[in-house]
Amino acid sequence: MPGVWKNRHKLIFCWFIYTQALTTNKKTVTELSKWSPAIITEWRLRRFLDATYININLLLSWFAEEAIKGFPAPSDGVIYAVGDGSHKEKRSKKNPTVQKGKKSKDKPFFWGIKFVLIALCWDVYRIPVGFRIILPKTHPDYKKENVLFREMLSELPLPSWVETVIVTGDSGYGAKENMKLVQQMDKERSKNRRWFFVFSIARTWKQENGESLKDFVKNLAYSFYKRTWIKHLSDKNRRKTFWIYGKNINLNHIGEVTVVLSKRWRNAGPDKTKIIVTNLPDVTAREVISIYQRRWSVEVIFKELKSGLGLGEHQVTKKEHRIRNAIGISIISYLFLLIACKDQINQGSSWGIFQLQDRFRIKVIKHQITHSMNLQIKKLQKAA
Repeated sequence: MPGVWKNRHKLIFCWFIYTQALTTNKKTVTELSKWSPAIITEWRLRRFLDATYININLLLSWFAEEAIKGFPAPSDGVIYAVGDGSHKEKRSKKNPTVQKGKKSKDKPFFWGIKFVLIALCWDVYRIPVGFRIILPKTHPDYKKENVLFREMLSELPLPSWVETVIVTGDSGYGAKENMKLVQQMDKERSKNRRWFFVFSIARTWKQENGESLKDFVKNLAYSFYKRTWIKHLSDKNRRKTFWIYGKNINLNHIGEVTVVLSKRWRNAGPDKTKIIVTNLPDVTAREVISIYQRRWSVEVIFKELKSGLGLGEHQVTKKEHRIRNAIGISIISYLFLLIACKDQINQGSSWGIFQLQDRFRIKVIKHQITHSMNLQIKKLQKAA
C-alpha cells in the first residue's frame, strides 16, 4: 500500500477494514475493537482516525485500482464514470461538517453529513473510486458540489484498457462547467481516450436560438413519443418500458447535442418528463436511455455502504479529518470485499455487498477451523 506509515498504523488500518467488512453488528469503534486482537484497542482505532498525515484518498485510489484489475475488461473498452451526492443523518451539533439540507424539493429537511462520490462502472461491476465531503456554506473551505465532482473527475484512476469514458449524472450534475470539462478532456485526448457525457439537465436550459427547453417539452405532442424498452443491467430477463423522443439541437454554451425526452407513461405530463442530453455522436434515443440507467449503480453503492458497511457509524466528531478518514474506511472496506471475493462476482450476473460479506465470513470461519486443527495436530505430534 502507498504512504509512509508511522508506529503500527499499517497493522491497525488492516484490522480496521477487516473488522469493518466482517462484523454484523453496529460499526462503532467500540464494537469493532471487540472483534480485533487485544492489542488493537478502541483508543488505538480512535488515534488512527485522528492521524492527520494519512492520505485516505490516496489509499482509496490504490484499493480501487487493485479492485479494477480483478475483473475482465469489456470488449468495447467503454467505462462509465457516475457521480452523485448523498448524506448520512447525524444529530450531533459538535460535528463541523453537519448541515441542514434537502435531497429534493418534495423531500423533508435532514441534519447530517453531505458527501459526493464517483464510481467507475461497466457490465455489472460498480467500483467507487473517490469521495469528497461537502462542507457547510459557512465554512471557510467550502466548495460547491459540482466543483468537488470536477476535481475527482480530473483524478480518475482509469485502467489502461479504457478507450472511451462516458460521464453520467442526474440534473444536479448537468451543469455547464461539467460539460465543458468533459469536452476539454476529449480535446486533449490523453492516451487516445475519448470523453463524452450523458447528463440529465434542468428545463431552464435554452437553445442557441433562445427557445427554452421548458417550452419545447410543454408544446411537444404525445404522438411524437415512441414506446421502447431496455434490458435490466444485471437480469437480462427483466426490462423497463419508456416513452421517448430524441432530437439534435444546438444547446446554449455547449453546442450541438442530442436531447432525449423520457417518461415512464405515455400520458405523463411535462413535469414528469426527464430531459437527458449527450454529445455522443450517431446515438439513438434508446441507446441514450440505456446509458443513463448506469447512474443507478451509484445509488446501489450508497445503500450498500450505509446498510452493509456502516458508513458514518464510527461516532467521531470535532475534527474534519477524523470524519473524512471514517467515511474513507467504509469505502475502502467495500473495495476490500470486492478484492477478497471477486470470484463470487460473475460477468452478467447480479451481486450485492451483503452476499459478498456472507461469503467472506464463511472463508474466515473455514480458515480459523483449519488453523486451529493444525495447531492441535502439531501439539499431539510433539506430545507423541
